[in-house]
This record gives sequence, C-alpha cells and structure tokens, in this order.
Amino acid sequence: MTNVEFVFQVDGEPLSADALADNYDLAMLFEHTQALVRRQVAERLGTVRCPDHDQSPRVTVTLAYTAETEQTELAYHVDTCCQRFLLEAVRRLNR
Repeated sequence: MTNVEFVFQVDGEPLSADALADNYDLAMLFEHTQALVRRQVAERLGTVRCPDHDQSPRVTVTLAYTAETEQTELAYHVDTCCQRFLLEAVRRLNR
C-alpha cells in the first residue's frame, strides 16, 4: 500500500493541529480534500511495488491555502527507491 502523508499550509506557513481545530471551515476543507486525494492516490497507485526492489512509493501532498484569494493548491512529491520506479509512479499518478 502506498504511504501518503499530508502537509498543510496557510498563507505559506505550516499549519498546526491546534490552529486547524480553531477554524472549522478550514478544517472541513482540508479534511474533504485530504480524503479525495487519498482516494485518488490509492486508485492510481494501489498496491504497486517496484519490480526490482519490492518497495512501494511514498507520496507527500502539500495542501496550501491562501486566505486572501481563498485558493487551495496541491503539490505532490513522490519518493521511490529508484529512478525507473519514480517514472512509473508519476506516470500512474498523471493518468
């Protein structure tokens, strides 16, 4: 199974769990987005493993919210054991 981690930012600053608990609307936005992204990554990467090293990819997703424009941006960072598997994981994510 692919390991997916999330990093939350508001206005370019990391968001703590306490700050998120204090803002219900933002917490709901992040929770909903996190669930959708987790499902999408699971559908596209599933249980894929490197054929050479038998390792699964690790995905870090940064959800960055800008309060002024009320926009959310997603950025994916994929870590794999080798370049060949990285290309395959990225190909699967982009399909």
